[in-house]
Amino acid sequence: MNLIYQYMITNEETDKRGKVPQYPQGTRGELYRRTADLSAKSFQIYADKIGCTHHYSTKQVYTKNFNGSTVLLFECLRMIYDPMYDDFDKVAFIDSDIICNTEENVFDQCGDYEVTGVFESEIRSDTEGGYNSWDYSDKIKQQLITKLERNGMPIVPTEPPYRPSCVLTFNTGMLVWTKEARLKAREVFDPWYSYMMDGDEHGDPFWINNDQPFISGQLTKHGFKIQSIDQTWNDTPTHYKDDRGYDQNFLHYTGGGNKVTMLEDYKKGKFKYLKP
Repeated sequence: MNLIYQYMITNEETDKRGKVPQYPQGTRGELYRRTADLSAKSFQIYADKIGCTHHYSTKQVYTKNFNGSTVLLFECLRMIYDPMYDDFDKVAFIDSDIICNTEENVFDQCGDYEVTGVFESEIRSDTEGGYNSWDYSDKIKQQLITKLERNGMPIVPTEPPYRPSCVLTFNTGMLVWTKEARLKAREVFDPWYSYMMDGDEHGDPFWINNDQPFISGQLTKHGFKIQSIDQTWNDTPTHYKDDRGYDQNFLHYTGGGNKVTMLEDYKKGKFKYLKP
């Protein structure tokens, strides 16, 4: 049996980031919880269609005894370290700002790879090019490389057939792990808390001190067999100048403003399976 795992936890750190300008009527935490509930509902529908289990958690479990600026983002590692998930074959971690828009089975995309997702450098849009900002800015590139090297992670570029990028990085909003990969990660991954606290001590920006560069760096450091699949499995509809983005499989509403758009799109009935 396969599993889709999602979570949404908010606390005072969430609201310390300030209100989302496009959502003046409520807090950032309230907005995140509203969109997460929609996401979870869409993936429960999906799980029923493809015949897998869906688990949506609103409780801090794996990281509950830790403190720091981005602790909550590392709760995604629960599906590696919590033995309750050992009974499942493949586990797909899905961010709770993603709407499922397909009946196609994501688990069928994995082949014989240990971890499957979409590289940041493989995501293209009309408005922003790739998500791999470190390939377009020397300052951002140096920030990322410095962070990884300071934490003992190799600087591994992408290789053909993938688009060139100086640092291979998954968008970790959607990753499918085999059971073998999860058990291997449990044994070999470096401590995530040390990575996060290093960032707090050095004043690292939010984007570099979260789970995404940590997980990507650990996967390359420890030689996991990984692949990037079509961006339809992790795409943002607002990054297109027309409605093509709404034909993608997993609609990822990244950032605060896009989460407001998710609420609006839901009210407009733009999703194929999740209806008001």
